[in-house]
Amino acid sequence: MPELPEVESVRCYLTADGSSILNQTIKDILIHRKSVVDGEPALLNAVLIGDQITAVERHGKYLFFRTTGGQTLAMHLRMTGRCLVTALDQPPASHARLTIVFSHCQLHFIDPRAFGRVWLVESPEVVIRSLGPDGLSVDGASFMAGLARRSDSSMIKPVLLDQSFVAGIGNIYADESLYRAGIHPERRLFSLSACERERLFHAVSDVLTEAVLRKGANIDGVFEAGHFPVAVYGRGGEPCFTCGSQIEKIKVAQRGTHFCRTCQPPQLANAQKKR
Repeated sequence: MPELPEVESVRCYLTADGSSILNQTIKDILIHRKSVVDGEPALLNAVLIGDQITAVERHGKYLFFRTTGGQTLAMHLRMTGRCLVTALDQPPASHARLTIVFSHCQLHFIDPRAFGRVWLVESPEVVIRSLGPDGLSVDGASFMAGLARRSDSSMIKPVLLDQSFVAGIGNIYADESLYRAGIHPERRLFSLSACERERLFHAVSDVLTEAVLRKGANIDGVFEAGHFPVAVYGRGGEPCFTCGSQIEKIKVAQRGTHFCRTCQPPQLANAQKKR
């Protein structure tokens, strides 16, 4: 579930006064479940103990912990991952998969479904080079160029979910952006006018920016601090806030998709490709 806004809220939490893990010496790394580590678990201790975290960065849904030793610890929260900073004398929280013990606090990687991963890379660029521009900073020209590189017959919802197009958008914010832009999730790229493409870019930018300010969305209680008000996602069968029509739920590219048929009408242009 964690998408760009939720991961950004984690990054801000880890560097905020009172919970900052920056510039503290790593004393120990406790791996409570080996499957959380991609690669050799023992390597984390061998490489990172004695180092300090100099920065916590984010690109898309990935977190990167830069260290004084030159290595970077990469983290992906996947479905239910989150981070918790506690005092040294506090035991690991339930579902903690990995604990990094610093000089003055502990960082727990908590993941009830155990899908999240951490691994060592030489630099964030090793991961970022396979991703598109970050959703929070992508500009209009890059967004339009990314659309132009896709097949005209592609449906817009799967394009938004493609991390090589724009990094950080998942199911929640794809649905919310399409709703705000008034575009049906099954529209084909060839049917989108220049005006609609421009509208979609601004919708993506605005939705992500607002969600970051509200610390993400609290879906199923995973991110309790989040209070972004979803308009369509997870609201199948409920009335649309704009027109009162019933929010529908369908599957698009095997993903549950929520939309308002009145505010996001299908287009006849999908029936035949423009000549």
